Amino acid sequence: MNKKISLGLAIAVTLLVAAAAVIFTYNYALVRFNSMIASVSDKEENYTRISELDTFVRASYVGTLDEKLLLDSILSGYVAGIGDSNARYFTAEQTQSMEQNDSGYRVGLGFSYEREDSGYILVTEVSQGSDAETAGFRVGDVITAVNNTDILHFSGGYDEAVALMSGEGTKVKFYVKRTAADGIMEYFDAELETRRFEIMTVNYTVYDTAGYIRIFGFNDRTDEQIKNAINSVIAEGAVSLIFDLRDNPGGTIASLGASLDVILSEGDIVTAYYRDSSTVVVKTTEADVINMPMAVLVNEKTEATAELFALALKDNAGAQLVGTKTAGKGMLSETHRLGSGSSIRLSVAYLKTGSGLEFDKIGIKPDFEVKLQEGVTFADITYELRTTLDTQFIKALEVAGTF
Repeated sequence: MNKKISLGLAIAVTLLVAAAAVIFTYNYALVRFNSMIASVSDKEENYTRISELDTFVRASYVGTLDEKLLLDSILSGYVAGIGDSNARYFTAEQTQSMEQNDSGYRVGLGFSYEREDSGYILVTEVSQGSDAETAGFRVGDVITAVNNTDILHFSGGYDEAVALMSGEGTKVKFYVKRTAADGIMEYFDAELETRRFEIMTVNYTVYDTAGYIRIFGFNDRTDEQIKNAINSVIAEGAVSLIFDLRDNPGGTIASLGASLDVILSEGDIVTAYYRDSSTVVVKTTEADVINMPMAVLVNEKTEATAELFALALKDNAGAQLVGTKTAGKGMLSETHRLGSGSSIRLSVAYLKTGSGLEFDKIGIKPDFEVKLQEGVTFADITYELRTTLDTQFIKALEVAGTF
C-alpha cells in the first residue's frame, strides 16, 4: 500500500536537509578558516623569531655583516630544513655556472669559483686543458686581486670583482695566493682571457675489440658526444660497448632522453609522477637501435639520471650492469630560478622506469657485483692501470665478450 506524505511534511523535511547542509558547509568552512588562521599565526611567530634574532645581532654584533652572505645563508638554511635530500639552494654565481654546465657550453676563464669567507675568490675547480691550468691555477687557490685592485677595496667587493670576469673575450689580471703543504704562503700573477668552450662530458677509447665510453655527466651536448664516441670506436673495430657511469652525478632529464635516443629504438624510458597527479613520460624516438653486446659500469656514486641511463640500457638493449649498488636517487628534481638570480633545486616528482621499477633510496643492484681491490678508489685508476688494477672494468670486458 502506498503511503502519501503531506505537502507540509515534505517541505519540513526539505528545510531540515537544507539546514543540515548549511551547518555542515559552515562547520567545514570554519575548520578551514581556523586552520588558515593557525597557519598565518605560525608564520607570523616564525617571522617574529627571525626578526628578534636579526634585531639582536644588528644591535650587538661587533663585526660587520655581509648582507648578501647573510641572505644566501638564510635561504640555504631554509632549503636544508625542507627534509628533501635532493634540495639545494644556489647563489646567483652558482646558478649561472650550473646553467652554463647544463647548456653544454661555458664562457669562462677555465676555472670555477665561489666566495671565500674573507670576501676573496676561492678556486673550486680547474678545467683540464684550460688556460687556467696552463697558468698554474689549482683547486684551493685564493684570488685576492683582480686587475691590480685588491678585491676588498672594490666598493662592491666580491660582486664587483666577479663582474669584471664576465663577457667573452675579456682579459683579466689576477693576483693569486696559495697555501703550500708546509703552510708557507705562495703568490703568483696570471692573466687570462674569457673564452666560450664546449664542456666535454664524454671520452672514449678501444680496448681490444671493446669500445670504452666514459660519461662524466649529462648536459645538452652529451648526446652528440656519445654519438661521436660510438661512431669512433666502431670505426676503430669495436664489436661491443662498455659505458662507464661510475661517479656520474647525472644531469637534466631532457639530456638523458636525448642521450638514450642515440642508442635505443622508440619506447618509454621513464614516467614522472607529480604532486597534482599529472604524469610526464620521457620517450626515445629513433627507429634504429645499436645492436651490440653492452656492459655498463656503475658504483655508489652513480646517481639520478645516470641510474636511469643504466636501467634503460639494461631494459631496452640487454646491457649487463657491473660494479656496486648505485646511489638510489630516483626522484625528479627541478631547478627554479628566483628573482635575485639565485635558484632552488627541489624534488617535484616520483620516477618509475619503463618496466615499472622504483629505485629511490634503494639503489640499483648490478647483475655482476664486483668491488675494487681494497685500498683502491676509482679516482686512482688511470688509463694505463685500467686493465690491471680495475677489477670492475676487467669484469665488464668479460661480460661484453672481449675476454
